[in-house]
Amino acid sequence: MKKYKSLSDVILLIGLSVISFFAVAEDSITMPSSMQMALLAIVLALLAAFLTLLWRENPRDEREAQNQALASRLAYIIGSIVLIVALVTQSLQHELDAAVPVTLFAMLATKLLVQRFKDGE
Repeated sequence: MKKYKSLSDVILLIGLSVISFFAVAEDSITMPSSMQMALLAIVLALLAAFLTLLWRENPRDEREAQNQALASRLAYIIGSIVLIVALVTQSLQHELDAAVPVTLFAMLATKLLVQRFKDGE
């Protein structure tokens, strides 16, 4: 059963990568119509939401819960680093996309608020 789980992970990540590539590819590589771009965006959002919110989110024992917590922490750290690099790079180019600092702020605010709330218990 474990073999099929890891194969599913690989297939889902490859699918997300391919859809993401087509969504952000330059017009010289692909030139999707408005309808195709809308469908790409919808499929990308649904797949990303599924992987983020539902995929492997129900641990069956303490070990799986600990692995899930570690994976979530590492994903948070890597996501933050990527956003910080994007923030610095885009700032130096004077082309800062508002989504980058807003997303970084939302991540950090959530972390601080949850920690503060949990420390108070």
